[in-house]
Amino acid sequence: MNEAVKKNDVLLRIVPPLAAILLIGVFAFLGNWQLDRAAEKEALAAMFESEAPYTQISGVRDVAPFERIEVRGRFLPQRQVLIDNIIRNARVGYFVVTALEYDTGQPLLIVNRGWIEKPRDPKTLADITIANDWRTLKGRAGHLPRVGIRSDEPFAGSAGWPRVAVYPTLEDVALQLGREVMPYALLLDAEADDGFMRDWKPRQAGPMTHYGYAFQWFALSLTVVAISVWQLRKKGARR
Repeated sequence: MNEAVKKNDVLLRIVPPLAAILLIGVFAFLGNWQLDRAAEKEALAAMFESEAPYTQISGVRDVAPFERIEVRGRFLPQRQVLIDNIIRNARVGYFVVTALEYDTGQPLLIVNRGWIEKPRDPKTLADITIANDWRTLKGRAGHLPRVGIRSDEPFAGSAGWPRVAVYPTLEDVALQLGREVMPYALLLDAEADDGFMRDWKPRQAGPMTHYGYAFQWFALSLTVVAISVWQLRKKGARR
C-alpha cells in the first residue's frame, strides 16, 4: 500500500510539470507558426503591390505569386469557360476564362479576363467573343478561384461552348480543352483591352489576423507559465 502511495506521489510531482512544459512548447510553436504565416501574407501583399518589370514568358517555368508577367500569343476563342458563382458588389456573375496559345505544341496559358454579371436570360449574356489574332498580354501570375468543398463535378451538366463550370481547377479546364495548361493563370491587367471587370487582390486573411492568433497562443503559453509558477510557490510554502 505504501509503495502505491509513493508511486502516486511521484506521479503527482512529475506529471503536472511535464504537462505544463509540453503545453508551453506547443502554444509557443503555434504562436511562432502564426507569425510565420503573417510574414508570408505580408510578403504576398508586397509582391501584389510591386511594380517590378514584367517578366517575358516563353515556356513552362516557375513564377512567384502575383509576379508581373508578359506573354505574346493568340486566344482560342471557340472554347471559353465561364466560372459560375462569382460574387461582385452583391451580384452573381462569371469569370471569363480564355486559353492563350503562345507556341504550337506548348501548354496553353489560361487567362482570366475578368467578371461579367450573370443574366436571368442566358441569351442576354454579355458579348465575350474575341479575335484570335496575335497580341501581347500583361498581367499577374495567379490561380483560378478556389472553394473548400465542391458539391458536384465542376462541369456537370455543361455542354457546348462557352462552357459553364463551378470552381474548376486548372487540371479540370485542361481536360475540357484537351490540352496541357500552364500551372498558373494570367490575371489580365485592369488596363488591358478585351477584358471585363477586374479588381484583383489577394482574397485571403490578412497578416493582422495571424498576428491576433499568435497573440492568443502566446497568451495561453504565458498563462500556463504563470499557473505553473504559482503552483510551485504554493507547494514550496507548504513545506
